[in-house]
Amino acid sequence: MQAAVVAVCSAILVAGAGFHLYWGFGGRAGAGISLPQREDGSPAMKETAIGALAIGVILALVLLLVLSFAGLIDVPVPRWLLKTAIIVWAIIFTLRALSWSRYFGLFKRVRNTRFARYDSLLYSPACLVLGLGLFCLAMADAV
Repeated sequence: MQAAVVAVCSAILVAGAGFHLYWGFGGRAGAGISLPQREDGSPAMKETAIGALAIGVILALVLLLVLSFAGLIDVPVPRWLLKTAIIVWAIIFTLRALSWSRYFGLFKRVRNTRFARYDSLLYSPACLVLGLGLFCLAMADAV
């Protein structure tokens, strides 16, 4: 079970990090649906290469955290600290998915934009799977 959770979480993190790094380095494919949009379709936030790169690096670091927590790579960090970080990221991803924000999350208010459709079908469910998967990893470690 743990191997399947690690595999699914890793696949989501690799895809997320890959897209964000691609956008950060100037890639354009999918960029039109990568940021929240207002009701009129205009961007709700400014797109920046630094922002995309930062998110890509953060997702890559979370991937390293998952792989090290699962024992697939060795890092010189105490187990309790890895577990704490896993729980913190589980909370972050779950809150992102279940957000009551205006523009993103399963309970968003703006639902008629291209981004909103992708968020409902892909981004928020992926964050929810990550959040629940990381919680499962942390709880399995307690047994």
